[in-house]
Amino acid sequence: MDYPLLLYRGENFNANFTYFSGMDTDHSFLLVWKGRKTLLVPPLNGALAKKKFRGNAVVYKNPFESLSKILKGKKVYADLSSLSAKAYVRLKKFCKLQDYSEELFEIRSRKSEPEVGKLRKAAKLTKELINSLLISKEMTEKDLRTQLLSNMTEMGLSPSFEPIVSSGSNTAFPHSSSTKSKVHDFVLVDCGVRYENYCGDITRCIFLKRNQKVEKKYSDLQEITNAIIDALPDMETGKDVALFAEKQMKLHKLPKLIHSIGHGVGLNIHEFPRLSHKYEDKIKGRAFTIEPGVYLKSFGLRFEEMVFFDGKKARIL
Repeated sequence: MDYPLLLYRGENFNANFTYFSGMDTDHSFLLVWKGRKTLLVPPLNGALAKKKFRGNAVVYKNPFESLSKILKGKKVYADLSSLSAKAYVRLKKFCKLQDYSEELFEIRSRKSEPEVGKLRKAAKLTKELINSLLISKEMTEKDLRTQLLSNMTEMGLSPSFEPIVSSGSNTAFPHSSSTKSKVHDFVLVDCGVRYENYCGDITRCIFLKRNQKVEKKYSDLQEITNAIIDALPDMETGKDVALFAEKQMKLHKLPKLIHSIGHGVGLNIHEFPRLSHKYEDKIKGRAFTIEPGVYLKSFGLRFEEMVFFDGKKARIL
């Protein structure tokens, strides 16, 4: 890296900060330069940083004064996608910031074996969570969502995103919010848990009443998912995946997807690679979801798995 890299973790989780620091400490700056890492933290996080950070941990009184002494007049790489406007204005007074967010997203998209292991665990726990649901027709969507979150808490886990629990005509909307409507026929559950900060993301449709026509479409979605996974060794980019998925949807006489066929997943629920016609993101060494869906006027269906592709073989996580 030719220039210093500066990352900031404010009130909210920052995947790039955690990836490069190995820490999740609020109101902290990470400086990566000349093969060294320096973590600047407030007094509240000082003891923890000095104990766990693998590098130089510094407790600051005023982080901008400390950084000014090091970075004054220098060109600095920064993640402008997550840097607050307030921090940006103060840093610009003494250094020249250059957006490095795309490069950071690309670096994080390449998953190591330990990362894949954490994603696999997140997927496994998410599937266990969905299987733990006890559903009755007396329940509302909100009741079931409450049960899901309660079971998650009992498992000692936290959500990787706001869960989607829908039934009936509400399933026709991919990002439906849970309502007081009673569940019936089938329930769509799209949820994920975090394991050591890595995200799970799984979608299942749970049938409460037999319906051959609807179940056939759900079976088609599962077949499409498996066909895509089997064909990944012949693909190189997210665009390739999107085009193949489009052909599979047509082959099964299903409507064109109204969302992408999937997305990268890691410390954030949406990462590179982007699986759409617009992007040529590489898929080798990446983890991502495959989630074909069909959305009609009266109902919708979606099936989603998490996958890791090592360049030769794709594995369902």
